Amino acid sequence: NYSVTSVTGTTANITAKTLSVTAAAVNKQYDANTNATVTFADDRVSGDVLTVTGNASFVNKNVGVGKTVNVSGISISGTDSGNYTQNTTTSTTADITSKTLTVSATAQNKVNDGNTGATVTLTNNAVAGDVVTQTFTSANFDTASTGSGKVVTVLGVAIAGADATNYTLASSTAVTTANITNAPSSGGGSSRVIIIPVEPIVGKVLGA
Repeated sequence: NYSVTSVTGTTANITAKTLSVTAAAVNKQYDANTNATVTFADDRVSGDVLTVTGNASFVNKNVGVGKTVNVSGISISGTDSGNYTQNTTTSTTADITSKTLTVSATAQNKVNDGNTGATVTLTNNAVAGDVVTQTFTSANFDTASTGSGKVVTVLGVAIAGADATNYTLASSTAVTTANITNAPSSGGGSSRVIIIPVEPIVGKVLGA
């Protein structure tokens, strides 16, 4: 009942594919900032050329396990990027592990005072700007005798401060060296008073 006289063209739309971008974060050692490193993955059509970029950061700088990492500003580029629309944010988790803190000691030279007590100053390798202080229980020369480059041992080293929990103390002992010099002489030599007993001459006549 019908006959086809011609075939006409038509049109249709190809809409962009929704691209699901995810991120996996890398654990890091404490460095006093929130910067995070992530690797992106997505569900692109096999063979399509896309590059995914974005900004990643931990929720705070402090040490912790399974910390949230927020990724924002996700964008795509590349030959086939015009065929996709992507999410611009995502999140993942990662760890921040503690940084090893080394406490070093500097001892003052001293004049021999007959004991081993030493005066020391402590420093550490905390990240600049972090609040970490150190204390100790004792500091002593190896012996009380005079000498150069004598070993000074500092015991009971501990740390405190607002950022101390982000560090693991390498050692509770610090070792350094200093000199013990001889005490200066008083000068002028020494003197003695000699007492010579004199026999009394009571009741005697001189020349008798």
